[in-house]
Amino acid sequence: VNGRAANRAFSDFPYRLYAGDECWVPPLRREERKRWSVRHNAALCSRWVRRFLARRGDRVVGRIAAIVDRAFAARWEPHTGLFGFFECADDPVAVRSLLAVAEQALHSKGMQRIIGPVNLATHDETGMLVEGFDSPPMVLSPYNPPHYARLLESAGYRPYLNYHSYLWSPSDEPGPAVQRLVRSAACGRGIAGDIVVRPLNLRRWDSEVRTIFALYNVSFADVWGFVPIGWDEFVERARRFRPFLVPELAPLAEKDGKPIGFALTLPNINEVLAHVGGRLWPFGWLRLARGLPRIRSARFILLGVRPEFTGRGVAALLAFETEAAARRIGLERLELSLVQATNDRVRRVIDAFGCANLKTFRLYERDLPQHDGPVEPTEMVA
Repeated sequence: VNGRAANRAFSDFPYRLYAGDECWVPPLRREERKRWSVRHNAALCSRWVRRFLARRGDRVVGRIAAIVDRAFAARWEPHTGLFGFFECADDPVAVRSLLAVAEQALHSKGMQRIIGPVNLATHDETGMLVEGFDSPPMVLSPYNPPHYARLLESAGYRPYLNYHSYLWSPSDEPGPAVQRLVRSAACGRGIAGDIVVRPLNLRRWDSEVRTIFALYNVSFADVWGFVPIGWDEFVERARRFRPFLVPELAPLAEKDGKPIGFALTLPNINEVLAHVGGRLWPFGWLRLARGLPRIRSARFILLGVRPEFTGRGVAALLAFETEAAARRIGLERLELSLVQATNDRVRRVIDAFGCANLKTFRLYERDLPQHDGPVEPTEMVA
């Protein structure tokens, strides 16, 4: 992908590919193009990326990005690159061509293995949907057709790691252990008796974002794939969330006035975006403004606790306050995602609230075949 026309074709391809798919939610085209601007996406500054289009004649039939995140490789998977932004028609030849050129690009940077899909960083959309195709994706969640897994596996890719999403509704009640914990905390007793949970204070936006930034990097340090995020990248993401952030759905836990944990649930703006068609002009802004107050679903996206305070009921208290806020606001469903299948600590909290498994997402891997020579544009053609 070189030049304005190819960049536009890369961003626009999913809108044509998913035309007629009732579950797919068109993201805002303007925001999708900003993802490839260093001025608007600080994550690009610390990662090497090459993007490719597969064409038959003049028609685009697929796309992919090859990504090298040196910090990820050093921390978790040595000599491993990523692929992401993968979209393709049900066309095995095109898929093999896309994967081959991404593999060759990564090999040219010294990589020996490939994992994906990861859309630039593990802070972004991660994993391929493999179960749960009967409902639209929540905000910032991956979505793809069922045939993608088959195409990847036929190209020699192996399952590597699963993620799950879980569903909460107002009829779900927390288990006895959570109720006892909440009662003890309210009375100032037990392991959580000195912990206070409060909503985010939007009037102190800058200091609150600084607080969550510090908690975010320390809370997830031991979660596979997590790479500490820089301030510029973090504040950029927070700024995008701010217009539709609900303070009660972003609680902070404190002990002796010091922050020890946080949770973040985002209203599911996909409910509105589904009717905007990816464009805010001429009437998209109006539909967006009118639709936001009517949103009845949300995505519980983050739950982090400082390592020295795990096992003290902090996560359960944050989840309980989020659940109570969701009831007060009138939300009809929460999706808790994405949760690594190996993250037993978080899964125990979810089980305590009676949430059912909703969807499964999967990362795939492959050892890179050996290639010689540079990546040539002709290799992008299927």
